[in-house]
Amino acid sequence: MKGRTTCPQCNQEFVVDVPDNTETHSVTCPHCAHEFTIKTKDCKNKNSEECSWEEHGEPRKTILSAIKPRTGKPTIAAILLVAVFVIGTFTAFFAEPFVESSLGALSDLGAKGSLEFTILNTTNASLSFVNITINGVQQKTNEVGFFSSSNVSLGIQTVEFSYRGYKTLECEILVTPLLSPSRDIHMQEGVGKETRKFNGIGCATIFMIFSVFALLGAVSIYQRKNFDIAVAGSLIGALSFGFFFIGSILSIIAFFIIMRCREEFHNGKKGRTF
Repeated sequence: MKGRTTCPQCNQEFVVDVPDNTETHSVTCPHCAHEFTIKTKDCKNKNSEECSWEEHGEPRKTILSAIKPRTGKPTIAAILLVAVFVIGTFTAFFAEPFVESSLGALSDLGAKGSLEFTILNTTNASLSFVNITINGVQQKTNEVGFFSSSNVSLGIQTVEFSYRGYKTLECEILVTPLLSPSRDIHMQEGVGKETRKFNGIGCATIFMIFSVFALLGAVSIYQRKNFDIAVAGSLIGALSFGFFFIGSILSIIAFFIIMRCREEFHNGKKGRTF
């Protein structure tokens, strides 16, 4: 059996290997050379020369922490994610121009987006063959009011909906690559024109939330704790975009750095066992 005891002379704690089924065993303190007897059962008299010990199960080697020596990689990743937070914050305050400039640059490179609509009236009944004008090109919905296009310029696009007996509706809609959520567009009966502007506040709030996740990841990385939070912060931070997607690029770089130095994270495990 292997256990741990404390010398009554110098209070030095050390590990002792005792034969199985032994009730008492003589030991010598490695620190002060004091000889005393230990009992494998608790000793009520703490001042007795027969001192108790604490058993630790089957004999095992001492296992020290497996954390590797620190490097500068986590610090670099933390700095990158702090930069993502700063860029994302600026993006949130100036959401509309940042979005327009970034998506406009992708459009210049030939990237396109998609739009999907279902046109309904105020009672949620579909309207057939509604006129839709995008970038000066007029198209129509099908017989159940559905419209889809996969060749739309990126950015905030103005889309016009017109239908006999209903107010003309002009909407500003954000078109992004890869994402093409289906929208229900409600038209009201009457004459005249209704305008719905792009919701910049909602977009700014989303950018800000993603940026805060990047900051939380940076704190975890710098402290070398909570590996899962560090990874999540780098991945979610990539959605903060930033000017010309700089924030996304920095977040992805930080993610790969984190994965390369994952052995340096404590993850709440410390100390040693016997």
